[in-house]
Amino acid sequence: MPLLNFRFALIAVLLCLNPAFSQIPTMGLVGFYPFNGTTLDSSLAGNNALASGGSYSFDRFGNSNAAFSLNGISDSIVLPIPEFAPITGDFSISFWLKTNSPDKMNVFSSKQFPDDTTNNFELQFTSNTIQQTVLELQYASFTYWNGTGSNYLNNLSEGNHGSYYNGQWHHYVLQRSNDTLQIWFDKGAQYPSSITYYGGTLGDAVNLIIGAGPYRLKGTIDDIACYTRNLSPTEIGQLFHDHKPFVFLSPKATDAYAQGDTALINWTYDAVAVGDSVLLDFRINGGAWTPSLQNNLVDWTPYTFPMNYPIGTEVDFRITDLQNPLNTAQTGTFRVSEYKWERILDTLPFTNRDGAGLLNFAGKMWLIGGWDPPHHTANNYTTSEVWNSTDGVNWNFVNEAPWQGRHCSGWLVHDSAMWVIGGDPQSQALRDVWKSTDGINWTQVLDTIPGLTPLRTMHNVASLNGKILNFGGQQVQYVNENLNQVWESTDGSNWTRLPDAPWTGRGMMLNSCVDDNGNMWLLGGGRLWDRRCYNDVWKTADGINWELITSSAPWRPRYWHNVAWFDNKLWVMNGMAGQTDNNETWYSENGTDWYELKNPKQMIRHAASTTVYDHALWMMAGINSNDVWRLQNQLTLGVSNLETDELVSVYPNPFSDEAVFQISTTDYTDLQLTITDAQGKLLRTITVQQNQVIVEKGVLKSGVYFYQLNDKQTTLAAGRFVIQ
Repeated sequence: MPLLNFRFALIAVLLCLNPAFSQIPTMGLVGFYPFNGTTLDSSLAGNNALASGGSYSFDRFGNSNAAFSLNGISDSIVLPIPEFAPITGDFSISFWLKTNSPDKMNVFSSKQFPDDTTNNFELQFTSNTIQQTVLELQYASFTYWNGTGSNYLNNLSEGNHGSYYNGQWHHYVLQRSNDTLQIWFDKGAQYPSSITYYGGTLGDAVNLIIGAGPYRLKGTIDDIACYTRNLSPTEIGQLFHDHKPFVFLSPKATDAYAQGDTALINWTYDAVAVGDSVLLDFRINGGAWTPSLQNNLVDWTPYTFPMNYPIGTEVDFRITDLQNPLNTAQTGTFRVSEYKWERILDTLPFTNRDGAGLLNFAGKMWLIGGWDPPHHTANNYTTSEVWNSTDGVNWNFVNEAPWQGRHCSGWLVHDSAMWVIGGDPQSQALRDVWKSTDGINWTQVLDTIPGLTPLRTMHNVASLNGKILNFGGQQVQYVNENLNQVWESTDGSNWTRLPDAPWTGRGMMLNSCVDDNGNMWLLGGGRLWDRRCYNDVWKTADGINWELITSSAPWRPRYWHNVAWFDNKLWVMNGMAGQTDNNETWYSENGTDWYELKNPKQMIRHAASTTVYDHALWMMAGINSNDVWRLQNQLTLGVSNLETDELVSVYPNPFSDEAVFQISTTDYTDLQLTITDAQGKLLRTITVQQNQVIVEKGVLKSGVYFYQLNDKQTTLAAGRFVIQ
């Protein structure tokens, strides 16, 4: 046997003896780095990696010290693989990466120095073609070699940014077969139409570096496998399914379905590792597993599952290989949501528009301003129209306000008035301030906010604890500067600049999100000059002290989305993610644990108009849209009109240990507090003998519950509480 073949045969035997790497193809393997507490090369090729900085972290299976994290500042890893210094002929580089950074990052680099544009090879994330210097179109992966990548003959650009930097693990393969380069992402070939043909030498005679400057890698990398050949689609599938022969694509543990909706149980599998016969079963609320009606064929996916269960029901699915029961996977728990969207009006009585303000003021909804090309040409297709409605169906034209037309302005209600602050690129980034107490008569408070420089657009505003916050945005000229400035005012006339916020500069988060506890939330956002967007979550009670709640929420990074505080929850809706509009709806009680209301019926859009009005969350208009949608809590319909605050208060709500029901009336002598579950089942009846009633978590399990305060046959108050 030739020495080279014997070497690969030995590697194959040793890897097969280790079940941890049973899925790794071995032919042509010249470097394998699982980072299990070491940077040694597990392929036995002897090409041990050298780390400069960094730390071991959790891998995609939750194992500690089983992956490697780089800080994006100074950390890097050197892969001394002779066959890749430089790369000639066929090759494949497979790796797993988890990141939440939207910034340009060098994953693999081979060149003499950072600015080498002669003999180089580089795989970047969230990059761009060199020719696009303004409003760059970002790519998920951008590979270039032996030049700058600007002539479209020596680069491979794949995917949309935002598709991978969501804090979740994703699998990549970059490979060449003869002269054909291609990128694979999570088992799928990316955009085959943009395959690039190049058969020459890639890079310089130097070692590959992970996280080379100046655009260093920030994230966690694992299971790097380097081959001197191209991999087949089956082998790429094996790498993707390593340790996980079944992978559920949907549902996810963050999914929530409106009652009566249908869940699609969808999976992918390793055809080499599993048989063709499977058992797909499910369980309700953690009960016994029940076989589904799926026909036991592994390739019959997806399976439709009607969610015809009471609100609050939790569901799990499991798939098992009938030939090898050890091959199994579960979806995680998904649920029947209490929320549902419904369309209230097909067509508003005015032109399609986006970026309009929608405010709840004086017992009405007010829709003001907006961008509506090809109309209103005098104001660069922006309007100053003012409309109002009491029901979302019947709308009244009030007037055209005296302020210049604009969209994506600072719209808010503060100090018993509606306010308009600043403008957008079409309005030349106005720094003016207007207010109105009736929607008819508008007063210009300021022509220019003193010291508010540079000029900015798509900024954020909020009314927080008696003050107006004006924060973030981006410069009109789309220059490379992050705006994380924060300004405050009590009267709209006198403004004070606060310390700059710790979050990366951004804007384009429509509406404000202020909770009932006096906190303002920053939920994602982005900027146009480099198409960066975020999915981090921050909160502040004063505009000075900001707390990072999570650096990576499960929703995709986005901008031009809508946010709100409704029904004791944070809401993130629609917007642009991965440079495409979406119709997603996400909600959370704490900013950390999020649920997606699946299959929403509202149209895909960005820059819609949102407000909370009449115990409902409303959304209307948006890019090329002209309809009205309303979201309500189906459990509290008919209950929300009861006066609850005056007689009963519950704190804390939600609670994890015990809740105190504070009764503020002594006018009744036969008071009873009843508690029901989400399905209306009576759980407890408590005779009220004093002004406080305490309910401990041990009495009821985690979930959503409802109370009523009754006197004989009369309901005096009602409400909802949550046990965490």
